[in-house]
Amino acid sequence: MSGIATLAELYLGAEPTGVSTDDDRLLIHLSDGRSLALPLEFISQLAALTPQPTDARLLIISQPPRIEDVQVTEDALVITLRDGRVLSSPLHWFPRLRYASASERANWTILGDDDLLHWPELDEDIELLRLFSGGESLESESSVQAWLAEHRSEALVLNEPKTNYDS
Repeated sequence: MSGIATLAELYLGAEPTGVSTDDDRLLIHLSDGRSLALPLEFISQLAALTPQPTDARLLIISQPPRIEDVQVTEDALVITLRDGRVLSSPLHWFPRLRYASASERANWTILGDDDLLHWPELDEDIELLRLFSGGESLESESSVQAWLAEHRSEALVLNEPKTNYDS
């Protein structure tokens, strides 16, 4: 099949050998005799969501990645996957993490099928698969500014010296 030379570009478990359609499905034929069927409606929805560049590739993952560990550095969100791969994304993509304290950044949990990160103190959720697609935060600038104003005022209240009014 021309255009797809390696499994590094499209992992299906076997080398693709051809493509055809059957009723309302796109069939990807594999060298091991199997065929992968994708509804044409799904394919058309992909194109409608976001205009794709002409060199865009479709990635089908047979075993979804799972999060093992997370680090938030001064510059990046670094995720270690169970299979040993490391995914790093610029911290400026995630304003809540960027403005958070070190202790807030360190307080995360893994949810879902080990593919969703949650920071309870920051009310921040980041889906792993979104990061694979270059997923910056979708939060609007006005929402970030409102959160930041509230977050800073809470920090000021927490850091105010305690006063004994009963004396």
